[in-house]
Formats: sequence, structure tokens, C-alpha cells
Amino acid sequence: MLEKLKQSMERVRDAVQEAAANTLSDRVSEEVYNYRYGICSNCDKLYKPTDSCKLCGCFMKVKCWMPKQSCPAGKWPAETNNV
Repeated sequence: MLEKLKQSMERVRDAVQEAAANTLSDRVSEEVYNYRYGICSNCDKLYKPTDSCKLCGCFMKVKCWMPKQSCPAGKWPAETNNV
């Protein structure tokens, strides 16, 4: 249980660091965002009151814009190049 929490916190930290380093030009296209968030919005792991993922703890309306992030359940990959 503690290991899972530690891994979740590390993923949240990585996402926050990426968000802080990114500019508006360092994000995926709106098409990719809509694809990603569409998957998340229909996922049983999405905690709808906060739009956060029950697996990684990230706020998906933010994470879906980040090119280097991926779904912890493997439903969508990280981008290998900025779209």
C-alpha cells in the first residue's frame, strides 16, 4: 500500500514539474487533448468530482495537455514528439 502511494506521489510530482517547465507551445494539439480526455472521461478510474485519476492522482484536464505524460492504465501513450 505504501509503495503504491509512493509511486502515485512520484507521478504527480513528475506531472507538476513538467507543467511548471512547459509553455503554452509545449503541449499537445487540441485534437490529441480531446482524444485523451475523451478516454479519461469514460474511464471508471476517473474521480468525476475533481476530474482526477484514481490511479495516479493527477488532474486529468491538466495532464491530458502534457506531451510527456501517459495514462497509468495504458489507455493512451505519451507523445514522442510535440504535436
